[in-house]
Amino acid sequence: MSLQQSLAIVLQVKDHGDSDKIVTLYTLEHGKIVLIAKGAKRSKKRFVNKLELFSLLVIHFAPSRHSSLMRLDQADLQDPFPRLRENYEMYIAASLLCELVLHWTREHDSDEMLFRLLVWALEGLSTAGGAANRTIIFFHVKMLDILGYRPDLTGCLDCHVLGAPGVLHRFSPLRNGLVCSRCEPQATANSQPLSIQTIQLLRRVQDMEQGKLERLHFSLAATREAIALLKRYDNHLLQREVQSWGFLG
Repeated sequence: MSLQQSLAIVLQVKDHGDSDKIVTLYTLEHGKIVLIAKGAKRSKKRFVNKLELFSLLVIHFAPSRHSSLMRLDQADLQDPFPRLRENYEMYIAASLLCELVLHWTREHDSDEMLFRLLVWALEGLSTAGGAANRTIIFFHVKMLDILGYRPDLTGCLDCHVLGAPGVLHRFSPLRNGLVCSRCEPQATANSQPLSIQTIQLLRRVQDMEQGKLERLHFSLAATREAIALLKRYDNHLLQREVQSWGFLG
């Protein structure tokens, strides 16, 4: 059976039996795929130091005749992003990006924009210094756009006004947008207060090109609000915990 080839990012690796590994990757041509790497735990050449979380690979694989898993035949390491493994904050941030793609995507549903965004974000984290949270926010907001879950931050969903004096705003995951205290005086379950500064920054991210990320300046308060919002939004739509959020400082 002929082998297929693709660029791929490692999203998850699990041991399987005494010598094999189950690897989940997000690929350029095929989206998320799950493969078995036979003998990977004992490999001295084919897979050694290659099947590591968030590594960028060129993979060669084929469907299996005896299993629903595809067989990983070869992996060529393109970029292991070594600097991300030297810094705890950056490692957790990179792990979070991969876990988000793992849970937000379906198998064999490819999206070149999402693949390129993930590679770009991992490359950015490896050189971003202290900008991990900014990269996470940018990646997550853009990922939601790509996948069709763009939050409506243009104004209150009921009165369509944003920024009226003395009016507070909350984000409602259930309604996928903002509601103001004038239209909805009592906070609903799972809604989160957002400052106008945070709303405006997130709107800028929605419309900003990747190359202009350095122009964003999040205050500590806005960063905390944005991270809390995205975490809550994940929990609501995925109906599960994204574990890496818990390790993010």
